[in-house]
Amino acid sequence: MKLIKKTGIFNPDGEIILHPGISVYEKVILSGSHGIVWATYNQRQAEVLSNALLAQNITSAIGEVELEDQILLLIKIQNINDIPEAMDFIWRKDGGMRLKPDWTYPKGEVNKSFEVWLGA
Repeated sequence: MKLIKKTGIFNPDGEIILHPGISVYEKVILSGSHGIVWATYNQRQAEVLSNALLAQNITSAIGEVELEDQILLLIKIQNINDIPEAMDFIWRKDGGMRLKPDWTYPKGEVNKSFEVWLGA
């Protein structure tokens, strides 16, 4: 696992601006663009997800984006050929984790889809 740190801001229109001026939209986070297949505010979720991907023989890195008042952790896939399989496993296919993004839940609430996958 490799930790990458960036600083940025989150605009109300759903755009994340990483300094120095790289722009990422929420829809990009889930598209596999630049290897990024997931984002979470929860360190535990990022680590478990990275380890679960490794168990699927998919190597990932956790990138840390400092937003105005919180840290967003990005899951980035190392091998471009593994991106579709990683997205299937994380959120697209019924046989995978079926996670819903953290930002679909009210602020401060746990990601229920992640907790269901854990069996908690």
